[in-house]
Amino acid sequence: MKTQIKRLLLTIGFMTRIPINVDLGEVKDEDMHKGFLYYPVVGLILGILCMGVFLLVSLVLPETFGILFSMLAYLCLTGAFHLDGLSDTADGIYSARTRERMLEIMKDSRIGTNGGIAMCFDLALKFAGIYYSDIRWLMILLMPVVGKMVQGAIVYKAIYPRKTGIGIYVGTVDFPTVAGTVIFGLIAMVAAFSWWGLLIFAVLYLLAYLFRVYITGKIGGITGDVMGAGSELAEVEFLLLVMILVKYAGMEPLTLIRQAGLLF
Repeated sequence: MKTQIKRLLLTIGFMTRIPINVDLGEVKDEDMHKGFLYYPVVGLILGILCMGVFLLVSLVLPETFGILFSMLAYLCLTGAFHLDGLSDTADGIYSARTRERMLEIMKDSRIGTNGGIAMCFDLALKFAGIYYSDIRWLMILLMPVVGKMVQGAIVYKAIYPRKTGIGIYVGTVDFPTVAGTVIFGLIAMVAAFSWWGLLIFAVLYLLAYLFRVYITGKIGGITGDVMGAGSELAEVEFLLLVMILVKYAGMEPLTLIRQAGLLF
């Protein structure tokens, strides 16, 4: 139990700016690799905090401001970790350079035109997706979970493309750990969208894998920036997919929870 708590705290400390003022002792590579299991849990923690910001702000200001401040809270809690990955990936992939040069550009801390465009559209699509949702708090809660639950499709048995350095999770996460993230993601999706959640999960996981294939074809593998980009893309895809299913397929979120009498 202590080992699992340690790994959870390590993952929280790595993925967020939430202070972990606990002496965790010696940290081994295995602790980080196994800590991948808690990716969706970290996403849920972030989602709860951002949802709380949305609800509190919406008590005193229009919900539009609640959405904006929840998005700001997410960026602050993560240090814009994933958004930076999206920007770097876009700058590298769409630079029309050689594979080696793409990787160099992705390591550059400066933001280029492609990266700036990617960030602007990412934030704009997220705001629009939440704004036009009938259950905004649920979208805010689940977005970080979605971004983390698909990561197994990106990193499992993937290749790190650089000659020096190594991705912490790329190709190092074993199948049981990935399976754990899948189970957590399925539970979250089914709880929120009944059996539609299985379809949502399958589509998002497939899109994440196709993204991996596309990026691997460009740079020969997966980097931490690509993981961040995959997380951001999955969140946007989630919002759009839910909107489509609600509008055209009559999906009703939280059906199972309402049937269980846990939500009025």
